[in-house]
Amino acid sequence: MSAVSAGRPNAVMAVVRVEAPAGAEAQTVESELTRALHQHEKRPMTVELSLADGTGPWPRRGPVRYAFVAVLTLAGRTVPERLAHKIEKVARKAIKRRFGCPAGVSVRTDLSDAEAGAFWYSLRGTPHRPA
Repeated sequence: MSAVSAGRPNAVMAVVRVEAPAGAEAQTVESELTRALHQHEKRPMTVELSLADGTGPWPRRGPVRYAFVAVLTLAGRTVPERLAHKIEKVARKAIKRRFGCPAGVSVRTDLSDAEAGAFWYSLRGTPHRPA
């Protein structure tokens, strides 16, 4: 399974790390990212996000850090150059608009096959195996 072809044509698997202001909940951050990427004017895409295992709202003070596994589907288009940079830009703007202060966002789309497989299970769960 490749990170670029996550089972669908023109689909890209990515890891999105977000540093949001204190008090931002994972569900709120996830919905803002989904809305911003889905409704982006220049490159709308279908976005499926899932909170990566082992991430949470620590520390108690200061910014909260979340990691999301994302499958981005670009309908009828080829995967653009510098896709990670473009996603970071859109995500930063969305978090700033929602919470009122800048956020740190980093996106990785260059995942190894082993990493993509592990994150796929985080997104979809362990496949059912007959007994």
